[in-house]
Amino acid sequence: MKDKEIELKFVINKDIKEKMISDLQSISTSINENRLVDTYYIPNFKNFEINGETLECVRIRELNDVNILTYKKIHRECNPVYCDEYETKILNKEQMEKILFALGFSIQMVIDKIRTSCSTNNFEFDFDSVKNLGELLEVELKNELGDVEDIYKFVAKYGLTKKDVTYEGIQNMMKKRQNKLKT
Repeated sequence: MKDKEIELKFVINKDIKEKMISDLQSISTSINENRLVDTYYIPNFKNFEINGETLECVRIRELNDVNILTYKKIHRECNPVYCDEYETKILNKEQMEKILFALGFSIQMVIDKIRTSCSTNNFEFDFDSVKNLGELLEVELKNELGDVEDIYKFVAKYGLTKKDVTYEGIQNMMKKRQNKLKT
């Protein structure tokens, strides 16, 4: 969906991941694996967090030889929760960083992950093995006519329920993990 993302995120284990990928191979158009390096930036002139929860983010994603600048704004007040998502390819990451730094942004964190992606007629599945964090699954509706309940029905086969959904952003999850390691 252009500029709008409706997805559910789950913290999973490797067994669930392997079972789902195995099952999806028979109904998916293709399965791809890529390394993603996401650099998140925060402004010094605006708070992207409310009560410690990230509601906006700017990132540069490195994927193969492509760099993508993304801005997201999460709408938690809506049901289902969704985010506005604007993306564009950039030719030169270093120059884009210079622009962000000149505008008052600094690097918040870098997240390195291996993503296994596949899609069906209704869903896009992203299985992320995140360095220093663990396994995550994002299931995104491919069109606005889809229903979040369809996601729940699908993942129920793997023992996942509504209580397993996390609306916590990956930056928050990583900050909590880093704080645990410090104590």
